Amino acid sequence: MTQIRDPIEVYRESLVSIPPAVEERPPVIRRAEVWPYPDLTRLWIRVEVGPFAAFPNLALAVADPAGQAVATMFMVEIRESYQSVTLHLRQPPRPGERYTLEIELSREETVLDAHTMAFDLVFREPSGE
Repeated sequence: MTQIRDPIEVYRESLVSIPPAVEERPPVIRRAEVWPYPDLTRLWIRVEVGPFAAFPNLALAVADPAGQAVATMFMVEIRESYQSVTLHLRQPPRPGERYTLEIELSREETVLDAHTMAFDLVFREPSGE
């Protein structure tokens, strides 16, 4: 008679045989886009991060033309390399003016990569990319 093994035990054994993931280099921010919604009070932000073995943190901060923070978000230990979020502006929008998005990728208090991008607060249809 054939002996049936416990599936949980088979699963545990298979996990032991997987080699640990190793990063050849720290992850970086590959691409970022900002798309204001038609009401200009919300922003659709898309960020793509390079591959990683240990989960990094991702911080987003939007500043108005005067340099005042109007929206922030901090994501702890992101699991996916692609993030798509909506940020709400905490101040009335200033249509047509230049805003700034600061993106910081970090892990264990160490900044891995950072980007700053300026954008005009005007609605436009998102590209199909």
